[in-house]
This record gives sequence, structure tokens and C-alpha cells, in this order.
Amino acid sequence: MHADRSRDTTRRWKFGSGVWCAAIAGVLLLEGLNLPAEAALTAPSCLARKLREWGRLRKCQGEQNGRALQGKLADLANCQERLDYRLGKISSQAATAGVECRYGINTGPEAGTVTDYDTGLTWERKTDDGTVHDKDNPYTWNTMPGGTTPSGTMFTEFLGTLNNGMSSDGATTSGCFAGHCDWRVPKLEELVGILDCSFPSPCIDQAAFGPTANFVYLSATTPPSFPGFVWAVDFVTGGVGLADKSLPFFHARAVRSAL
Repeated sequence: MHADRSRDTTRRWKFGSGVWCAAIAGVLLLEGLNLPAEAALTAPSCLARKLREWGRLRKCQGEQNGRALQGKLADLANCQERLDYRLGKISSQAATAGVECRYGINTGPEAGTVTDYDTGLTWERKTDDGTVHDKDNPYTWNTMPGGTTPSGTMFTEFLGTLNNGMSSDGATTSGCFAGHCDWRVPKLEELVGILDCSFPSPCIDQAAFGPTANFVYLSATTPPSFPGFVWAVDFVTGGVGLADKSLPFFHARAVRSAL
């Protein structure tokens, strides 16, 4: 009986030793491999991460809207809060790594535009070539002193050109700027959002937004108490103030919601 127990113990030890030796061999083998390190954060990979977060936002919003349609409790605000938190975390990591991770200059069919991956907006890039995108083009809000109707050249010539889509078959539209026909004048908070006075005047990242006039750009926001005026942003000083809609020498930059 003792002999049988001894043989059983020997068998178990031999088996255990085999497993232990295999584990050691595996460790030694792994130590000999040149395993790839975690990829360093780059501007393209950082923007790709932010783009994925925008995709998650849209999925979350779709799910919550579906709940609302079924009469269930929905929480769209939580979708936005999660996006803001995740984008902030990515931006913090990019800052630590010294990586630019906000603006992406578009090419191909959307050439001439830049996308802000923090706000989801795509902006027109200005030029200095005499086209409708030229930084020096002046515009009017309306055609009558004291008028409030958006009938000036900002809408008829500027946006009218960008959104002048055509269709030969009644089914598809082409001819709009960068393939989109929903360009508009930015809201006040959107225009303020691209101010950056860490740059010398004008207060904007011209590498992203193109050449920019040292002047006042109009928003689409009218103060309720002063319908003859519109909020404007001064890219010389970074200030915000009211502009008379009838004055003829303001500038404009088009924007659209993209992500």
C-alpha cells in the first residue's frame, strides 16, 4: 500500500514538473521575442479615436431616441456627457504627448474644408485667390438700413454660391461646395469656439482655417432686444460685440454640422 502511494506521488510529481517546465520554457521563449510596444499617439491616430467617439455618440443617441419612441425613459444628455468626457480624456493624453488633436484638414471631395473633432463642425477654409472663399471678400447682412431680413450678399452671393446645387435627373444633387448643400453662417458660440489668441492676430489657427482677415466676422445670432443688430466676433482682439446689420463691410466664414 505504501509502495502504491509512492508510485502515485512520483507520477503526480513528474506530471507537475512537466507542466512547470513547460511554463518556464514559455516564459523564456516570450522573453526572447521582440514584442511590439504600444503604438505611440500621433495626430492621425488621435483624430481617429475622436471620430470613433462621435460614432459611439450617434449610436447612443439612436438607442435613446428608440426608447423615447417606445414611451420608455430616455437619456440623451448622458450620451453627450460621455462624449465630452471621452474627448476631454483623449485631448489630455494628446497634450501630454505633444500631439495636435483637434483639427483635420480634409482632402478629396471635401477639399477646402477643415473638421473640428471637438465640436463635430466642418468649416470653410479661407483662401487668398479672389474666389468666393477669399478672406478679403466683404458682405452685407441686408439691403436696407435698419432691416432685419437676411437678404444681403452674405446670403445671396456667399451662401448662395456655396449651396447652389443642381440636378439634371431630379434624383441627385451636385455642384455644392465640398459636396454639401447645407452651409450656413455660424451661431455666435460656434464662431467664438474657433477663436485662439495664442496666435498673433488674427486670433485663429491659420494652418487649419486658412488665411484670415484681421477683421470682424458675423455670426447668425441676433439679440432679441436689438433685431437690427447681430453678434459679431473680432478676430483682431478676440472680442465679441454687436454689429449693425446694414453696414456693408463685414466678413463671413461658412460652417456645417458634420460628425
